[in-house]
Amino acid sequence: MDTIRLRGSRFSGNTIISNCFIDNFLSGANEAQLKIYLYLTRCISSDIPVDVSSIADRFNYTEKDVCRALLYWSRAGIITLDFDADHSICGITLNDPADIPLEDNAGSVPVSRDSASLSTVYMGKEKKGPVPHGYNSAKISSFAKKSEVRELVFAVESYLRQTLSRSDMESILFMYDELHFDTDLIEFLVEHCIDSGGKTMKYFMDVALAWNEKGIKNVSEAREYVKLHSKNVYALMKEFGITDRSFTPTEYDYLAKWENEYGFDISIIKEAARRTIKNLAKPNFTYADRILSKWFNEGVKDLSDIEALDREHSQNMKSEYPRKKPAGAPVVNNRFKNFSERDYDMDALEKELTEKSLARAGKLS
Repeated sequence: MDTIRLRGSRFSGNTIISNCFIDNFLSGANEAQLKIYLYLTRCISSDIPVDVSSIADRFNYTEKDVCRALLYWSRAGIITLDFDADHSICGITLNDPADIPLEDNAGSVPVSRDSASLSTVYMGKEKKGPVPHGYNSAKISSFAKKSEVRELVFAVESYLRQTLSRSDMESILFMYDELHFDTDLIEFLVEHCIDSGGKTMKYFMDVALAWNEKGIKNVSEAREYVKLHSKNVYALMKEFGITDRSFTPTEYDYLAKWENEYGFDISIIKEAARRTIKNLAKPNFTYADRILSKWFNEGVKDLSDIEALDREHSQNMKSEYPRKKPAGAPVVNNRFKNFSERDYDMDALEKELTEKSLARAGKLS
């Protein structure tokens, strides 16, 4: 797992805890949450690299325990989390507790100010293009108050049959705020994903990012794209001989990779499926992916390129293994014929036998 490198003001041999943190946030936290926050501040004082796994090992917690503690402090505004495209934590900002205003209602969760100006520590490789990241509670609350957003949340929760988590709300806010999808497009996206068999927020995000790369920004454009995509799905299902089920989310991911990342026409994808069935006699997306990845690396653009590769492969096989002349009839060795054959002059042999016969006859007479 990649590390999260923490930076901050250093104090020689000491770890400083804000009085504001002790006064306003200490009492509501449990043991695990306190330990992890204190450990993060300790690591900042010495610029120690950390990751979720090492924190879990240090305190004998599970990685889920650590993530839950980090999310707790994120909701409180004490830290701000950044996430990569896979929804893994890729950055942490430790905010100053004194800068976090408290809500008027006693016992409510404090919220942080906008952290856009705060420096953030990242881990792992930098992602190209927009990626989801943590939003503070104030921005999420403001977003959720919009009537159109409330209707969207109700629709999504109805589709999923569960209440959306804070992380789910951050994903929807990301689509709305950074991908500039309106609520109608987001609802259409969720409905399409569920119809396709994908029922997780990660799957929704993957599709949203793919649509963003395609330049899709409204429902009309999305419908046209889905219409074309659906035709390809049915064509590939027919080629693979799949008639008793729908594609799994992983199989949809493969098709999206071949269409979007490789840019292959459905005719090329169908050809790979045909070869998969010919060699394995059953649908296998991993095998087809190996075929298509090879074609992509060799610059295939259409079926004529595949034909050219086949001809080149056939010629290489002929030159590498030249055709041998057909051999004569094989010699069969068995108990009736276990000696080496010899060449004989039949005329001379016959003459020799005749002379021996005449000689024997003369002796007898």
